[in-house]
Amino acid sequence: MSIMLNEFLAAPEVVKSVANANKKVIAEIAREFKERGITNIATVARGTSDSAATYFKYIVEAIGEIVVAKLSPSITTVYGSKVNLKSTMVIAISQSGMSTDSVMVLQSAKETGALTVAVTNNPESDLAKVADYHIDLQAGVEQSVYATKTYLAEMVAMFMLSNALSSVTAKMNVMELPQILRAFIDENTDLLKAFAEETKDCINGVVLTRGLLQSVASELSLKIMDTCRTMSNYFSTSEFLHGPISIVEEGTKVILLAPDSEFTDEFISITTRLSLLGAEVIAFTDIPEVARIASKSFTMPSYRGMTLPFVYALASELYVVYVAEAKGINVDCPRNRKKITITK
Repeated sequence: MSIMLNEFLAAPEVVKSVANANKKVIAEIAREFKERGITNIATVARGTSDSAATYFKYIVEAIGEIVVAKLSPSITTVYGSKVNLKSTMVIAISQSGMSTDSVMVLQSAKETGALTVAVTNNPESDLAKVADYHIDLQAGVEQSVYATKTYLAEMVAMFMLSNALSSVTAKMNVMELPQILRAFIDENTDLLKAFAEETKDCINGVVLTRGLLQSVASELSLKIMDTCRTMSNYFSTSEFLHGPISIVEEGTKVILLAPDSEFTDEFISITTRLSLLGAEVIAFTDIPEVARIASKSFTMPSYRGMTLPFVYALASELYVVYVAEAKGINVDCPRNRKKITITK
C-alpha cells in the first residue's frame, strides 16, 4: 500500500483529532470576531489549502451570511500594496505554515488591524507564530509529498469555524463524521479501485459540479494533475455553460460529481446535454437518472447537506490514488514536486 493511500485511509481518525483539539480556540476566535464587530472575512491559501478555502467561502456565505473574499498574495508580495483590512478577519490556510507569501500577507493584514488566523499542521511554523490565533490540524506527520489527510482536516476546521461565526447552526454533527467516513471506506474501497481501473483512461478532461462540492471538484482536478500527470480543469455546471462547453465534442472526458441535492435537476440536464454532444461522462452520483445517462457511474451513498462534501472528498481522493496505480504511476515518487512549496 502506498504512503499516500494509507494517509487517505486515516481520514476518520484525523477528523476526530482536529474536531476535539480546536473547540476552545475556535470559540475564542468567534467571540473576538463578534466583539470587534468584524463584517468581512478574507482567505489566503495555495493548492489544496485553497480548495479548503473555497469550501469555507461556500459554507460561511450559505449559513453565516458573511462575505468571504480571497486575497491575491502578489498584491502584498510583489506589488507592495498594503490593503486596509481593519474590519476584516484574515485566515491563512497552509499545511506546512511555511509558505512565504502567506506569512507576508498575514503579517501585512495584522499591521493594518485585521484579526488574523492561521490554519496549519505545524504550531511551530512561521505562519502560526505570526497569527493572533492558530487552528492546529492535528493530522500528525504527513509523509506523502502530496497533501492528503490535511485536506479533510482543513475542511473540518473550516466547518467548525463557520458554524461558530454564524447565528444559524448548520445541521451536521461533526463528531458523527468519523463513523460516516469509516463506513464509506469499509464499504467502497474495493469498488472504487475497480471503478478506477475501468475508467483510468477517462480522466483527461474537466470536472463538473455545483454548490458545496466546488471545493471537492477543485481538489479532484488538482490531484488528477498532481498524481496522474494529465491535464484537468474544474467548473461549476452553470459556469461551464457560459463558454467552456464549446470544447465538448465526441469523446470529450467529463467527471461529474452529482449528489441528489438542490441541483438534482441541473445535474440531470447537464448529463443529458453532454451525452447528446458525445461526451464520455463519468459520474459519481446517487441520482438514478444521471447514472443511467452517464457513460459510467459510481454509486455514491445518499447523504444530504453539510455531510456531502466530506464523503465526496474522500471518494475523490481514493479514486485518484487508485487511478494513478492503475496507470502504473508511483504516487509516492512525484515528478517535479517537493513537500513544501515556497512561493512569493
